[in-house]
Amino acid sequence: MIRLWNRRVGALLVAILSSGVLLSFVVFSRQQAEERRLDAAVFGQLRAISIATAAGNLSVEEVNDLWNAASGEVVIQVTRLEIPVVLTDTLGNPTSSAHLPEDFPRGPTGEADEQALRAFAAELDEIRPHLEVPGLRIHVGDPEFLRRLRLIPWLQAAALLVVVGSGVWLLVTSFRSERERIWSAMARESAHQMGTPLSSLVGWLEVLEARPRPMTTEVGQPDLIDEMAADVSRLQKVSRRFELIGHKPKLQPVSVRATVVHLRQYFEARLPTLARTRKIDIEVSIEADAPRVLGNATLLEWAFENLIKNAVDALASDGGRIVISHLGPNGRRSVYRVRDTGPGIPPALRNKIFDIGVTTKESGWGVGLSLARRIIEDMHDGSIKLEDAPRGASFRIELPRHRPRKPGS
Repeated sequence: MIRLWNRRVGALLVAILSSGVLLSFVVFSRQQAEERRLDAAVFGQLRAISIATAAGNLSVEEVNDLWNAASGEVVIQVTRLEIPVVLTDTLGNPTSSAHLPEDFPRGPTGEADEQALRAFAAELDEIRPHLEVPGLRIHVGDPEFLRRLRLIPWLQAAALLVVVGSGVWLLVTSFRSERERIWSAMARESAHQMGTPLSSLVGWLEVLEARPRPMTTEVGQPDLIDEMAADVSRLQKVSRRFELIGHKPKLQPVSVRATVVHLRQYFEARLPTLARTRKIDIEVSIEADAPRVLGNATLLEWAFENLIKNAVDALASDGGRIVISHLGPNGRRSVYRVRDTGPGIPPALRNKIFDIGVTTKESGWGVGLSLARRIIEDMHDGSIKLEDAPRGASFRIELPRHRPRKPGS
């Protein structure tokens, strides 16, 4: 449910980011087109005055009339475009200025420093030659929007990278979610298919148990009916696990210590068969009064069973030790660790060890750790991570703590 919500939020964010990038490109393009049009108008008028003056075809009075007629519109456009302008006389003495940089040096009265204006006019002349009109030189810089124009492509590229990255993340999570939905559906169908033969087996066992049992069982040999009943009970538990893994179960207070102690007893009875040469020790380092967690006992048993089984397989040839410990609280969660002294996880597999099909065993299916992650993270809103360890494999598990209500609350 949480991952479905995250995918929906992710898809919405990608759509918003994509729309924002497209809208910003359209708005910016229209704005730049308009500013470029005004920019061309300003410099066109200034150039026309300059050319007419240089050609000598107009009298001084005609040039002044042309300048006076155009100067009003030029000043308006210069102000709108925030074009830096410095006016000097023919000797280079500043007479006025507009749209100077914010950090421009100024005198005690707030007026621009004359020497700084001379230097700034020279800088503007390097951008473009000044324009000559009767008695004046017009030093014009670049509009303010050109500075913004240099930044916009980088901002748009960064936004596109975010959109592409978000899209890739959404695709990856969608593919993973699709696999998990198929897995859940198969799990529920498997539980359903197992239900009918299990019901029949239970019925036949009841019939056998109602009959007198033969007295030919040798001393020390297991009773066949009891063994069949144990196997049927085991199959029922497996069926129940598959049924629960298909949907999020109701969470109740669960003792992780009791669950792990039961698993230790289960594995210790089978270690002579599972371990081929050396001894394997399973140690439970969890306090008797450790806080309970909110979970489903059947599924949590399955998750820890997979972790312990993987550790047993890793230690089967050389032996070693498996330690299941309680590390204490972390916020609203309880932290546990399952660690072994085996060969550990190869570096090439560490980042994908929880993916379906990834395994360190030659005959493994690569399902156990993926199943453990689904149970802990999806079913219980917890977390499981592979830790760095000097030796062996170490898994850190966090599960939500059960917080009993105080009397009267």
